[in-house]
Amino acid sequence: MTRRRLLTITAVTTVAGALCATGAGPSAAQPEVVGQSCPALWILGVQGTSESSPGASETADSGMLGHLLGPVAAATPNLVGRTYIGYPASFGGAPGTGAGTDPYTVSANIGLNALLDASEDVAVNCPATSQAVVGYSQGAQVASGFAQIVGAGGGPVAPERVAAVALYSDPDRAPGSPVIAGRPGQLTPDPAPGTAGAAVSQISLSTAVASGGGIATTSGVDFGSLTGRVADICVEGDLSCAAPDRAALLRVAAQLAAQADLRDPIAAISSVQALLSGALGDAWTTVVLNDFQIGPGSVAYVPAVSLAQRLTDAADSRTPTPGSNETAAAEARWAQITATVASNPLTTLPSLAASLSGAWGQLVTDNADLIDPSVWLRYSDIPARHTGYAANGQLASGVAWLTALAHDLAGSRS
Repeated sequence: MTRRRLLTITAVTTVAGALCATGAGPSAAQPEVVGQSCPALWILGVQGTSESSPGASETADSGMLGHLLGPVAAATPNLVGRTYIGYPASFGGAPGTGAGTDPYTVSANIGLNALLDASEDVAVNCPATSQAVVGYSQGAQVASGFAQIVGAGGGPVAPERVAAVALYSDPDRAPGSPVIAGRPGQLTPDPAPGTAGAAVSQISLSTAVASGGGIATTSGVDFGSLTGRVADICVEGDLSCAAPDRAALLRVAAQLAAQADLRDPIAAISSVQALLSGALGDAWTTVVLNDFQIGPGSVAYVPAVSLAQRLTDAADSRTPTPGSNETAAAEARWAQITATVASNPLTTLPSLAASLSGAWGQLVTDNADLIDPSVWLRYSDIPARHTGYAANGQLASGVAWLTALAHDLAGSRS
């Protein structure tokens, strides 16, 4: 089974209270699907930060997703099975994020592996059953990672056996992602493979497209062959999935905090300091190796990507750390750069200073939203926006979609 994606998210929304528990939904454990060991649709749910644990019940409708999967199960007796994925759902032990102490990146990667395992179990034991995956917050990032792997053909289940993926408040949401990821303007999901989609064709996931993107990403997300069956639901003002576009340092800080020990202030300071030092060193190595051009008696700074992107990538746990050979090569290259500049200062310094100044100006531009009051007015109530998907009716269309899928799939079996 494929195990290849490491996940990371921001601490900013958690520190602000936005990644805390949503409050329990229906709490009573639900019975297993009766009379049909392999139903038409099996839903795998991945809860948000503090809403799960390694020993959590696989069937109890609690947390944010309890408000989604509970009604679907009630509306589709004998057609749907469901499993909640137990994983740490922690954020480094930060206050307000539950009892778990694993850093976010560790927790999310455990969740991804657990989700892949559960999907494989369904695929092996019920090969004719279609699957749907639903995730919220940290769980949405786990589900997004799963969808990217399966969509690329590398997962434990064939893409045509995945009928739907619903992401709520995904920290990995691509900037400006439409409601149906990769399908601007489309509000009705594609039908489940192998069905005519009669019931799904009546569904509309109508909701406004939130500005910005997930706080854990600055680039596009490719769901491959699952495109059209992945919904990316995000409300304006939810910093987790709709962070400002020009806030690179916010994302850098978030990525570092996602890897940190946040159990107490002393541990947090020490942990973040070490991570920051490592990220700056990695960024420097990458810049020296890739963004300077050395010619006969000349040095030019010609960045392949912006300095903000270099810093963000270096802080991201998914970016491979430069090896000892690359570090040594960067040190040798830097020595060559400084020697070239020292030998020809009048020729090299003016143009080099101008290009470096331009890079600094671009870095300021890439963080302009951090000091724009009009931007931060959108985030006047982050916790309520992040935890309000059930109360604000955002889950209702998801209930209708999964219910419709179950009926379409059951009809295709008849």
